[in-house]
Order: sequence, then structure tokens, then C-alpha cells
Amino acid sequence: MNNRVRQFWLPALLTILLAMVFLMVIEEIGPKPWVSPAWYGPPRMAPVAVVYLSWLATLPFIGALGAWLSRRAGGHPRVVFSSAIFPVFPYLAFFLIGLPIAAILDDHVAHNIMLPAFFVGFGAWVLLPAIALLAGSLAIHLFSQRSRAHSA
Repeated sequence: MNNRVRQFWLPALLTILLAMVFLMVIEEIGPKPWVSPAWYGPPRMAPVAVVYLSWLATLPFIGALGAWLSRRAGGHPRVVFSSAIFPVFPYLAFFLIGLPIAAILDDHVAHNIMLPAFFVGFGAWVLLPAIALLAGSLAIHLFSQRSRAHSA
């Protein structure tokens, strides 16, 4: 197995697998998500954001595991952090590519409320999970620096 697979792909794929499995389990049997209030405007709309707080609470541990595996394989800090936040990349691609294409091609999308809903959804599904995953990976990074300083 080459270094790229050991340092990035294996930890990244394990991180995304665990994050998605935990999200699926929490959706099925876990506590109910926090649902933002619906906006009441001319076109009545569904809730803007659904945030699974219990899933967000598990993400620092998942990010720490991915960072630890990458760091243990000898990954540089950029590779370590990238493998830890890998579960966010599909959501980021959806918000940056899929949602704008849907807004352009679908004539049923309410364009007047699209931009605020975009930012709320982006925060709920990209920024908050990225912060949670980075918190776990940052803890591993600081711990590995501290242990390296004590052993030197």
C-alpha cells in the first residue's frame, strides 16, 4: 500500500463511512433533530435547516480517529486535516455545484428565498460539521505535538 492510500484515503474513507453510518443510525433511532422554524412568506416553505445535534456531537471523535490514523501513518498536517474533514466534501460539492444547477434548471425553486436558505443550509451541513471534525483533528494534532515535545 503506498503512502497516499495509508495517509489519506484509508483514514478519509473510514471517516466518511463512520460519519454517514452514525448519521443514518441517529436518523433512525436517535434523538430528533433541531428543525429551524419555517419561513412564512408568500410561498410557504419547508424548514430551512435540520440540524442533528447528536450527530454533531459525535463528529469530533470521528475526526479525531481519522486524524490519528493519518498521523500514525506519517501524514503531514495538511493531509491529516484533509482526511479528518473528508465527510464534509460531498455536502460542499452539493451546495457549490448541485444546488446552483438545480436553481438554474428547475423552475419550481423559489428564487427569492434561495440565497438565505442556501447560507443557512451551508452553515448547517458544511460549516458546523467541518468545525466539529476539525475540533477532533486539532486535538489529535496538539496531542501529537505535545507527546513529541516530551519525548525529545
